[in-house]
Amino acid sequence: MSSKKYPEYKPDPAMPSKVAETAVVTYTVSPAAAKRKLVAKSRRIAGLEAPDKVWEFAQKHELAPHLETAVRLVKESFHDIRTLSLTFDPDPEVSSLDGIIIHIKIKGSIEDWEKQYNAYVLRFVQEVPDDIRHQICLFVGSA
Repeated sequence: MSSKKYPEYKPDPAMPSKVAETAVVTYTVSPAAAKRKLVAKSRRIAGLEAPDKVWEFAQKHELAPHLETAVRLVKESFHDIRTLSLTFDPDPEVSSLDGIIIHIKIKGSIEDWEKQYNAYVLRFVQEVPDDIRHQICLFVGSA
């Protein structure tokens, strides 16, 4: 059996297309936007990045204002701070002893560290409520 030949299509320029088209939308992405990476909005406490666990614990126990006080005292008490960060420190046995650690690395002699640390502790005890103090800890290391 031979195939049937169809006549060649010749569109009439005066005749509009019978294909119905709704709006055709094109999207373009700028080169700058194409290179940009999506970044999750960071959460901050006292100007420091608060990882998820820190943020959740601080919100649950209403620690943010006390952490801000503690970080301010760290900045006022210690000289030559090289790094400053927050971490969550869960107690493996007693959840009521979970807390947030303020990590700092500083330069200086042991005698300078001791004076600065004592100044910090004195002000921390005066400015942070007694029932909150056990949830905020300071860890001082050498830079």
